[in-house]
Amino acid sequence: NDLSDLQLSITLDKDVTQNSQILLQEQGLRLYPNFGRFVISAVLKQYLTNLNQEVVLEDYYMDTDYNSDPDRFDVKEVLMNVVIESM
Repeated sequence: NDLSDLQLSITLDKDVTQNSQILLQEQGLRLYPNFGRFVISAVLKQYLTNLNQEVVLEDYYMDTDYNSDPDRFDVKEVLMNVVIESM
């Protein structure tokens, strides 16, 4: 089973930890609660490690109103980019 270069995008709407994530990141902390990312990453790694697959996860904050003005930017969802690569 070769799943190399498989890429998925997952959107999380109304994540309960979203506001605390943003606040802690603005304060410069690198450790912040992101339970959605943790759960998805843990489940994928549990099942794919035995298949010699590596899971790389990145998340982005999205404003679904697409405001280009930074002062009006309002995070409404988290977009998670999941890449599964062969080791």
